Amino acid sequence: MTTLQGSLFLVVGATGGLGSAIARELEAKGAYVLRTSRNSTDLAADITDASHRARVVALVAEHGGIDGLVVASGEVGFGMHGTLAVADISRIVEVDLTAPLALVNDLLPHVKDNGNITLITGAVVDFPTLGMAVYTAAKAGLSASCAVLRRELRSRKITVLDARPPHTETGLATRAIYGEAPKMKEGLAPEVVARRIVEAIAEDETELAPVVFGQ
Repeated sequence: MTTLQGSLFLVVGATGGLGSAIARELEAKGAYVLRTSRNSTDLAADITDASHRARVVALVAEHGGIDGLVVASGEVGFGMHGTLAVADISRIVEVDLTAPLALVNDLLPHVKDNGNITLITGAVVDFPTLGMAVYTAAKAGLSASCAVLRRELRSRKITVLDARPPHTETGLATRAIYGEAPKMKEGLAPEVVARRIVEAIAEDETELAPVVFGQ
């Protein structure tokens, strides 16, 4: 079990609907939280920028390392293949796959042994959705990396959690960088999803499939 009381977590994407809820839930369980996002008041950083990632690493190093990392940042786009701009494809892959992996790579020396890394991937990994091939590919790639990271970090006893919540009412779909979201049934409340993710962190779970969220 991961002890949350008195631990230090970095939440990336901490001003988003889910990231902010996870940060609050961690604090409710006694953890200290460093928040970063493009609009954060703690540390404004765009993790697609190497110099910004360096600032995040410097902040973590100043605190003597972290016990946990939650990557809840992301962007989405909607559109059928054959209609997409290459620049939009590249942007989704950069934000949702390349940048998170680069950040984990940069921060790993500063994640304490017996710590936790949580990557928010999503139900698209399990349920392919029309018009979301690029987003699905990026999130599936991030999800696949979790299995490898677990093996690489086994000697350090760092737990890697692949969290794949179903549609959550974070507002992300209304901020798509291209296209319009299809009609979706009402999603889960961010607080409900955050509570289950933080519970999984505390229990050293390694996978949260959509079904465990009740959908």
